[in-house]
Amino acid sequence: PDDVIFDWLQEKAYPGQPLGRTILGPSERVSAFDREDLSRFISQYYRPDQLILSAAGAVDHDVIVKLAEKLFGHMQPSLLSSADKAYFLGGEVRHSKKLEQAHFALAFESPGYKHDDIYTAQIYASALGGGMSSRLFQEIREKKGLCYSIFAQSGAYSDTGMTTVYAGTSAEQVSDLATITVDEIKRAAQDLNEAEVARARVQMKAGLLMGLESPSNRAERLARLIQIWDRVPELSETVGRIDSVKAADVRIYAEKIASSSPMALALYGPIDQAPTFDQLQERRVA
Repeated sequence: PDDVIFDWLQEKAYPGQPLGRTILGPSERVSAFDREDLSRFISQYYRPDQLILSAAGAVDHDVIVKLAEKLFGHMQPSLLSSADKAYFLGGEVRHSKKLEQAHFALAFESPGYKHDDIYTAQIYASALGGGMSSRLFQEIREKKGLCYSIFAQSGAYSDTGMTTVYAGTSAEQVSDLATITVDEIKRAAQDLNEAEVARARVQMKAGLLMGLESPSNRAERLARLIQIWDRVPELSETVGRIDSVKAADVRIYAEKIASSSPMALALYGPIDQAPTFDQLQERRVA
């Protein structure tokens, strides 16, 4: 349930768009694939201009280049047009089912990779619900005991992104959990302080540095940076951008989330007592 709810949330955030579709696709489409379909897909999309080759660790650059020329040098570039811009539209999806928990997910539009506010958005999500010291964890789990697990995260794409809150709770507590979550999102815009932002900055930098310990993670990071920036920024540049985000910046961003950013809601399980999208929206802007 805590996996499928994110598929539904994404679909509701970007309805009728490629970004709103699940990666695997619906089961009826997958079961209809045959060898010719897969071969045609590979031929159309697996082209040199659609590939990034990245290596890290004990590798020889010249050897990698020669292998790439041998394996991919004969391939022709694709004729694919650039993807259309994705638009976060939002809305509500509810699936009532007899489950042990009611699953609640709330999403707001956030910046894409290249937006100036990308690190502000990530620091906001971390301070809001990125760990045991975060606001949502402390207020909703520790003080009020409304759930066992609650978190916020910020994901980004080339031209848009999503800041998401998720929690699982009982059927009796889902209403309180949803409304108090919205209240905490509003409160963050008013009094998120420098100490909270400093903790979030440290958490981000620690995650970045720990990820560099693994060669596979380094290779993945290099490929992702090339895809986004067409270059590999120095680590110091990334750390500098993280450190440049101040509490006032995060509060300004939090105000957008709390008042004007498009919103999507997904609920799954015993959710008869859960508030509607309109009720949460009214509470958010009140």
